[in-house]
Amino acid sequence: MGRLGSFFRLVCFLSISLIRTGLSAGTGDFLGLDVLSGRCGGTVSYGDGGRCGTVRGKNLELQCRLNGACYRLNGVNVYGQRPVAGQPGRLRISREDWDRVVVPLLSPPAVAPLRRVCIDPGHGGRDAGARRSRGNLEEKNLTLDVAKRLGALLKKRGIDAVFTRSGDQFIALEDRAAAAGSAKCDLMVCIHFNAADSPRAEGIESYILPSQGSASTARLNSPSQKDKKFCINNRYDEKNLYLAYCLQRELRTLRSATDRGVKRGRFKVLEDADCPAVLVECGFLTSAGEGARIADGNYRQAIASALCEGICSYGGCRK
Repeated sequence: MGRLGSFFRLVCFLSISLIRTGLSAGTGDFLGLDVLSGRCGGTVSYGDGGRCGTVRGKNLELQCRLNGACYRLNGVNVYGQRPVAGQPGRLRISREDWDRVVVPLLSPPAVAPLRRVCIDPGHGGRDAGARRSRGNLEEKNLTLDVAKRLGALLKKRGIDAVFTRSGDQFIALEDRAAAAGSAKCDLMVCIHFNAADSPRAEGIESYILPSQGSASTARLNSPSQKDKKFCINNRYDEKNLYLAYCLQRELRTLRSATDRGVKRGRFKVLEDADCPAVLVECGFLTSAGEGARIADGNYRQAIASALCEGICSYGGCRK
């Protein structure tokens, strides 16, 4: 199986390399969906008056919408770095998104078997985080609860868990990233819960650090000087993306969960992490329905299980 597996990985690598080479025939900074489907040996179709395009090929289904920045890649929402351009029936995506979003997920980076994972329960101490008035729930307690459940599940898979906090302590953001580095962790998962002014807001989203020179998802059209900065965590751009994709793929299967996608944000805790790192918002405490589910210990166990499966899908570990 070892030789067969190595051969399969080689074939996949060469296939993606050929796709990259073939795409060089595109025009300018954007590539038409017809060009992509042709190079992938697939088909392209349109819906909603040509505003929504779909590329289908072997092991690939990519959906996008005119002027939108979100791709639905094999069932998971992943945000790119630039909005889809073109016109109805002739959509084009940026080369940057093809190279930095689609290709790394079609041909994931090699990942060594996981030994140690840093689990970062968000907030703590004087920083309570988001609150749910009904039941007097605080984010800091809920994140710690999910973190402990996740640690126990990872231990059963033969993976050591390192916690940035084990109780109700305030931990500075830079110290959280440092904990992952000093313990030589293979990856870091920061656990949070969301809040919004609107009670209708709900869903799960995963954040990674934007690549150097790219803006956060929330302000794609208004990059700042800060976006030009290189951060330690940018060494792991492709692994960050793949880890977030694996986590989001599992989390979106939770009961009634809305897939808000893999996004990018310049969070301090991610910038300083010297390993692949993802910040996961596991739902909105301010949503009537989702908040009630989060208040249930059984649902928090389901969140922990989904995180564990995502981590193991990324790194490969025993069942």
